[in-house]
Amino acid sequence: MDKSPCNSQEVEVRKGPWTLEEDLILTNYIANHGEGVWNSLARAAGLKRTGKSCRLRWLNYLRPDLRRGNITPEEQLLIMELHAKLGNRRRRDPIPDLLALVSQLE
Repeated sequence: MDKSPCNSQEVEVRKGPWTLEEDLILTNYIANHGEGVWNSLARAAGLKRTGKSCRLRWLNYLRPDLRRGNITPEEQLLIMELHAKLGNRRRRDPIPDLLALVSQLE
């Protein structure tokens, strides 16, 4: 049985590594129009990528405020203190507990 696309307007999607040109198109589009609905953004920018691919590329590689490099000694100390208090436990919603601990440590 053949699988037919759900959407008759489906466009060829590019896979594989991003090119510098695609990075520039995405960066310029977001600089001019801001972030939005990623599926619409991908089409409007003229990229043959999925919305998810554009979102991940922006959030993980292209954002101007993305920090690269090593963590600071203060951040390392905070991580060690939180680990000493929380251990390796994984919780369903640890954010409120972490916020309380961070405010106690400050």
